[in-house]
Amino acid sequence: MAEQLPDDESVVVDFVMRCRFADARYVAAQKIHSRQVLEQVRSAMQKTDRRVYRLMQVRLNEMTRSDVLATRVGLLVGKASALAEEPALTPNLVVELDREWQTVTENDADRLPFGLKSRFESLRAQLESRLSAQLVLQREVKTAYAELSELDGNPVMTPSERSARLQDFAGKLKEWKTSPEQFSLPRQLLADFETKLTALADLSEHFRKEYEAQELRMKWLHETEQSDFSRLDESELKKQWAELPAVRNKERLAELDERFHAILVQLAVVESSIIDSFPKLELSPSEAKEYFGKHLGALRQAVESGSVQDAVIHDDALRQLETDVLDAGDEQLVQLEHFRAELRRLQGWAKWSGQLSREKLIRFMQELPEQELEIGMLAETVVQAREQWKSLNAVSGMATREQWTQFDDACNRAYEPVLEHARKQASEREKNIIRAESIIENVRAFAHHFESDLADVTARHEQFDWKPVISFYRQTMQLWRQLGMVGRKEKKRLDETFSSVIQPVREKLYAQTQLEIGRRQQLIEEVERIDPAHKDVGRMLHAVQDKWQICARAFPLDNREDKKLWARFREVCERVHACRVEKNRINDLERQQHLRQKEKICAELESMNACDKPGEIEHRLGELLNQWKNVGHVPRDAASEIQNRLDDAVALCRNRIRQLKSERMSELLKGFHDKFVLCCSLEKRIADFCVETENGPIDTVSEDEEFETAWKSLPALPEKMESVLSRRFYNGLKAMAGRNLAYGKRLLENVSSMKENILRFEILYGLESPDYLENERLKKQMEMLQEALGGSETLKPVDVSRQLLELPALADGEDIDRINRLIMKLNEPG
Repeated sequence: MAEQLPDDESVVVDFVMRCRFADARYVAAQKIHSRQVLEQVRSAMQKTDRRVYRLMQVRLNEMTRSDVLATRVGLLVGKASALAEEPALTPNLVVELDREWQTVTENDADRLPFGLKSRFESLRAQLESRLSAQLVLQREVKTAYAELSELDGNPVMTPSERSARLQDFAGKLKEWKTSPEQFSLPRQLLADFETKLTALADLSEHFRKEYEAQELRMKWLHETEQSDFSRLDESELKKQWAELPAVRNKERLAELDERFHAILVQLAVVESSIIDSFPKLELSPSEAKEYFGKHLGALRQAVESGSVQDAVIHDDALRQLETDVLDAGDEQLVQLEHFRAELRRLQGWAKWSGQLSREKLIRFMQELPEQELEIGMLAETVVQAREQWKSLNAVSGMATREQWTQFDDACNRAYEPVLEHARKQASEREKNIIRAESIIENVRAFAHHFESDLADVTARHEQFDWKPVISFYRQTMQLWRQLGMVGRKEKKRLDETFSSVIQPVREKLYAQTQLEIGRRQQLIEEVERIDPAHKDVGRMLHAVQDKWQICARAFPLDNREDKKLWARFREVCERVHACRVEKNRINDLERQQHLRQKEKICAELESMNACDKPGEIEHRLGELLNQWKNVGHVPRDAASEIQNRLDDAVALCRNRIRQLKSERMSELLKGFHDKFVLCCSLEKRIADFCVETENGPIDTVSEDEEFETAWKSLPALPEKMESVLSRRFYNGLKAMAGRNLAYGKRLLENVSSMKENILRFEILYGLESPDYLENERLKKQMEMLQEALGGSETLKPVDVSRQLLELPALADGEDIDRINRLIMKLNEPG
């Protein structure tokens, strides 16, 4: 039947509630899935079927866990959605989102709601696309800025090409400004790009004029180079060159001037006849041929390499031969004439260029002191100038004595700051040596006192103060590094001495540093061992952080090592703190859920005031209070309020129960007086019967029936009271029917005990006694006080009622009224 039940949960619940077979209940309970029904079955089966109860609890826990997971995933989806709309999206925000997603889903990946998961993946893809677009935009802007910077110094670009490029950059700038990812660009990048673009656009007209001037000069140079030099005039060429538009680009102007001077050199070269004035050599034909070939090849190499002096030497050597009688081929003679023509051209060029170069070099050296160069660059410049002067002697011949004197004086004047600097450096080196020796002496003295102090503190087993040692060591090392220059030999000697005297301090500091690093690592491991779920995790974490601060103050580590260890310590602390925050957040969600459950219990308790069945109220009150005990903690700020609400609701229910029970008891006790009077009448009749029996036989059958009929006609009393009083009544009937004279005597004997009990209980419950019993009441009060001091137990109201009612005794009207007042007092509400 359980396996064939439909999917209707109401039918399943009804089956589970009525079924007497545990296995069938468990099979049917497998078909329950909704939260409300699960809670209903769990409450019903809590004390009946633990297996079904656990099944319901597990499913509720799974649903709660799924709800919490869905809530957390929903928050992450909302955060991802907000990031997707965020104009100033940064990669660190996406990284933080990925880390939170990993934390949430690493253990519950299979429980993720499909819709939320797909939504998050879609939003994450959008974020990835935006980050890629940001990267592309940044690269594009930076590349364009570099191209724009190169555009500023591009001399070969035409004005039209330059204008087109500037228009392209302006269009790109407009696109970048309207791009949704413009906020990802570095600050001032677009502003700098726009400023540079505007500046280049403003210089467009200047660039056009400069380009046209360069083109005119290049065109003039090309036409002049193609002309016949025999028809050109040097002064006319210089005049035309000066009238051309000026070129402001110095590099470009230097190139053009070099081509112009080359034209002037070619124009100045004049063919001159060379008179053979050298003494002729007398060689054999074979020797002359070998001599000719050797010097001809050397002449060719010298001409091709541009070495004028070597070429002149080999040409002079060839002129000592008789070329008319030399058995040389026509091809070699043609080569010789060609090389001599090239030599003449080189001689004219070298003479002009060497003279010009020397004059420029002299002017440069004369103006060099005014440039205020650095000492190193000044010395290097003077040395290079002298080397360049020597190289001119090898290429262009020796300079005149006047030129050499001017050049040497200019070099000496330019080199004077270098000599002065060298003298200052020598003086500074001497001072640095004195400072170094003073530092070494201070270190030696400190090391001696340090070792003695450390030994004393160690012997006393006390904590050594390392901060002065660390401060001295760091300051001393800084002073030594800032010492300044000394001689190479002195530097080596001083370094070795300083290292030897500082070594004891360094070794002990290194050993202590390793110990402190080990302590820091132990603190990091101690934080890693902290359980984030522990209730005192905050106090434990603060305690470790305080230890870290104490260690850091007692022994400051090197900045780099301290940063590395502090980064690790902060990372593990933040990890524990994040786990703690996440646990607190989950606990907050659970507390909110517990608060809703307790509010539901309170609402149900408050609604029970309308019920008029005290038994049902008591049963449901017990169930709800058990449910309340099983519900976990609620938020702290709501705990007091919800507890007060529960107390008020419980008090209201219990007042209702007492009210209903009191009403019912009052209803039941309405017939007590009549029944008790009837019972006392029967006992009085028995007492009378005993007296009459002594005088003769009496028929009591009819009286028994009358008493029994009257008893049955009266309403029933409360169960225990009815049981006691009925037993007393029927014992009386039985004694009357059996003519039990002993029972009658017993009734008379129990009168004193009855009156004593009545007086005792009137004192106990604060009821008034007849006036004539005042003395007896005082005596009884003293007896009861002594009994109380002796440790006697206090009777319960049920036992008091039983003692008053079960003892058969002959009672008069006063006794009946007093007992009736006691019974009513015992059964008052509360």
